[in-house]
Amino acid sequence: MSKKYKMRLSINNGDEGFVLPVLPQEIEINENGNNKTYDVINLGEVNVLNVPKLTKISFKSYFPRNNGPYVSDKHFFRPHVYMNKLKQWRQNKEKIRFIFIGSEFEINDLFSIESLKFTEKGGEVGDIYYYIELKRYKPYYAKKAVVQEIKNGVALENYNTTIRPNDTVKVKTHTVVEGDTLWHIAKKYLGDGNRYTEIAEINNISNPDLIFPGQVFNIP
Repeated sequence: MSKKYKMRLSINNGDEGFVLPVLPQEIEINENGNNKTYDVINLGEVNVLNVPKLTKISFKSYFPRNNGPYVSDKHFFRPHVYMNKLKQWRQNKEKIRFIFIGSEFEINDLFSIESLKFTEKGGEVGDIYYYIELKRYKPYYAKKAVVQEIKNGVALENYNTTIRPNDTVKVKTHTVVEGDTLWHIAKKYLGDGNRYTEIAEINNISNPDLIFPGQVFNIP
C-alpha cells in the first residue's frame, strides 16, 4: 500500500486512539448475505431475501520496535502499547471507530473487535505481529413492557422504546478538500481558527500545515 493510505483505530469519539504504524498488505471486507432457501411443495426452491449480515473487516500487520521508512506515522509507540490498548478496548467492550482513507472506498464507522491475535517471530525480537477482525456495530432499539394496568375492566399494555446509552451521539467529522487548512476547519466547526491544535492532537497530525484532500478528521 502507498503512504497516502491511512488507517486509524480510536474510542470515545476519537479522543483516544492511534494510527496504524505499518499498513497491512491487504484488507479483507466480508459482506455476507443472510438469505434463506426453502423447498416448497408444488413450487420448488424459493429464495427468501433478508437484510445482509453485518460487515466484517480483517487484516494483519505488525507493530515495529524500531522506526523506518515503512512506518506510516512518525509518532508511533512501543509495540506493547498498541497491544495493551487493543486488549483493554476489547476487554472493556468498547465500540471501535475504524477510519480508512486514501482508497476509492473509505470507511469511517463503528465496529466491535471480534478476534485479536498477537505473535512474535524468531529473529525479529521486539516486533509484535497481529491479526484483527472487526464487525460493524449496529445500534439496536429495545422495547420494555410496562406492567399491565387494568382500567374499566380492560388490560392495557404500554411499551416504552429505549435505546442503548450513547448510541444517539453522532461523531462529527470533516473530509478534507482542496484548499482546506486546519485553521479554516477549526474556524468552521469550533468558531475559532486558533483551536486547530485541538484537531491536530486528536487526529495525531504531526504537521498541521500538511494535510491532504480525502483525509477524514474527527472534530472535538
